[in-house]
Amino acid sequence: MDIVFLITTHNRQESCQRLVDSLQGQGEIIVLNDGCDYDISGATQTKREIHFGKRGYWCTVNQLFAMKGKHQYYFMLPDDFLPANNMVERAIEIWKQLDKPICLNLYADRIGQKCWTGVPPKDMGIAWKTQWVDMCFMSKEGFFARLGKIPPINLNWTAKPNLSSGVGAYISRELHKHKYNLYMVKESLAIPQPEHQISQMHVNNSTNSHIAR
Repeated sequence: MDIVFLITTHNRQESCQRLVDSLQGQGEIIVLNDGCDYDISGATQTKREIHFGKRGYWCTVNQLFAMKGKHQYYFMLPDDFLPANNMVERAIEIWKQLDKPICLNLYADRIGQKCWTGVPPKDMGIAWKTQWVDMCFMSKEGFFARLGKIPPINLNWTAKPNLSSGVGAYISRELHKHKYNLYMVKESLAIPQPEHQISQMHVNNSTNSHIAR
């Protein structure tokens, strides 16, 4: 199988390295470092000198997607997660049983809830059809071709500093609007590490106007 793993990282060297170590031998690994100077071994890493953070996460994701190359399957993973046993094989097995999937959430989250698109989740047996996706998913090339570039996202983070980046919401709404099928696993295939409990998304960054992710 031709696999690539896409990862953004900021201020999580140890958990990101554990993630990359766990993926060795399964495919190409690409890491985009958003403004930190640490090195991640075992991956193709690009370091950005300026930290774009939450406010510029749309730009970070565009840059990461531009680095993805041509592959059969794409896995985007947060730097504070680890794959479950046989994540890749299990995800692809589920994928092959779905009706025209555009993407598959790998983390079972917000079970039974409407999210961003207002669509009630539907039990499809092998997975949930949710019509939303967050930034922990698998896809094929069609996902990127149909999504295109994410435009600048401007939310009122000053008044509501705990708002997320808006990227997952934009992707979900854009793909749902064009009637593509978005799914979520019933059992998580990507597992949060302890670092996941300490958010880097809402930490103020004194060096610029961005908020750390």
